[in-house]
Amino acid sequence: MRRWLTTFAAVLFCSAALRADVTIVQTTTVEGGMAQMAAQSGASMTPKITMRVKGMKMRSEVEAGPVSMVTIVDVPGKQVIVLRADQKTATIVSSKPPASTTTTTTTTTTTTPPSVTPPGVDATVKATGRSQVIDGIKCDEYIINATADMSSMRNAQMPPEAAAMMQGMKVKMNGSIWVAKDAPGAAEYMAFQKAAAAEQLAASSAMGINMPGMDNLTKAMGGISGMPYLTEMETSIEGTGQMAEMMKQMGVTKVTTKVSSINADPLSDDLFKIPEGYTTIKQ
Repeated sequence: MRRWLTTFAAVLFCSAALRADVTIVQTTTVEGGMAQMAAQSGASMTPKITMRVKGMKMRSEVEAGPVSMVTIVDVPGKQVIVLRADQKTATIVSSKPPASTTTTTTTTTTTTPPSVTPPGVDATVKATGRSQVIDGIKCDEYIINATADMSSMRNAQMPPEAAAMMQGMKVKMNGSIWVAKDAPGAAEYMAFQKAAAAEQLAASSAMGINMPGMDNLTKAMGGISGMPYLTEMETSIEGTGQMAEMMKQMGVTKVTTKVSSINADPLSDDLFKIPEGYTTIKQ
């Protein structure tokens, strides 16, 4: 769980959005492949994501059936906070230099994250020159092609047999992103992406995460000019290893994410703070 949160934090620093007070609601539909596996666990195949942004802070709420998560991204504070209401805990992942010791109090736990090497990523993003009007907003199309080499993924606690199973396995993602330049908050979105890209690299380094190819993905996504309004992606598995053969049986997974509403109403500062009574866990 801690290793996942550390990796997740670095990704969030890269993908966080907007600078002004903006609320964006997205709906996602998952079909085929992994959708069947997720359905068996009770997760919703149409999760709802609400992003509330004030200045350089973002609160993201994901609702997927019985599964829910609240994440606060604080770029000036160089940290990501994951809130769990069921446990009343706030896990803080910081890009600041980690503590050299482990301390525990009644409300705070500090740990030093282990070294993690996520999959190597190769990605390209290109504008097609095509456009369409969605919900009255003009959107331009970008094509994205990305490949994640799972055999390069490592962490200090991964058993050798698990690493061996992923040899030769690659995850391919291909699809289109329809981008709105004139949507409310689009200008703030583009400005923030440029600032967040530099912070993401610094965050991953400070947290001891080696992210091969992530700079390539960051630069590729930086070529998108506007706010992603409609994203349609297909994910498939390639390779001949044991894990690849097993995963390929699930087939292609299609994920469609669309903005359902945007507004620029003022947001309370309290939305971006840890609620009272929560136990903090620092990593």
